[in-house]
Amino acid sequence: MLEKLLDSKILIVIRGLNLREAMDLCEILLENDLRFVEVSFSEEDADKVLKTLKAHFDGELFLGAGTIFDEKNYRKALAAGADYVLSPGLSPKVAELAKKDCIAYIPGVFTSTDIQNALEMGFDVLKLYPADLNLLRSYRGPFPRVKFIPFGGVTDENIAQYLSCGASAVGIGSYIANKKLLQERKLAELDDRIKKVKHLIGDSNGSCH
Repeated sequence: MLEKLLDSKILIVIRGLNLREAMDLCEILLENDLRFVEVSFSEEDADKVLKTLKAHFDGELFLGAGTIFDEKNYRKALAAGADYVLSPGLSPKVAELAKKDCIAYIPGVFTSTDIQNALEMGFDVLKLYPADLNLLRSYRGPFPRVKFIPFGGVTDENIAQYLSCGASAVGIGSYIANKKLLQERKLAELDDRIKKVKHLIGDSNGSCH
């Protein structure tokens, strides 16, 4: 499944949306063939949102649980039907549970020590958080087999640069999972943003600068 994520290049992060807004967003994502969505468990009712999305879009979207760094939320995520889990940092506990349950886990890294520890645990698809172009450039040399997915502040203005500089995919939050646009029902503008990002991905084979 992670191979499909790397092929698709985009993971959309839902944070702070109510169920109606999350449903509307997922409909638009599906129409644009964006199939990877993370529901952040930094929200109190995230498991309910994930469970409802899973019931509605199962088989069409790959729905993951983000901000998972303790056993309690990990259990809630699995009970809600998460296809995969992500952490903002590297959690040995979540890594151990995910391996035992055979569920895909994308740990967060920021330092070279984080990356080495993740590799030693057997993980090479890693969330670079917070996203940093200079770090991404620096890590390409010593860690050529790591597939980095930068998260945090990725927009139409920098997505092509991240991909040109070695990102295997990107996590996009409020630029697309935008509460204001969804509240105001500006769905055409949201659709335009998605199409723009997809177009930029197609043009992201330039040099890293």
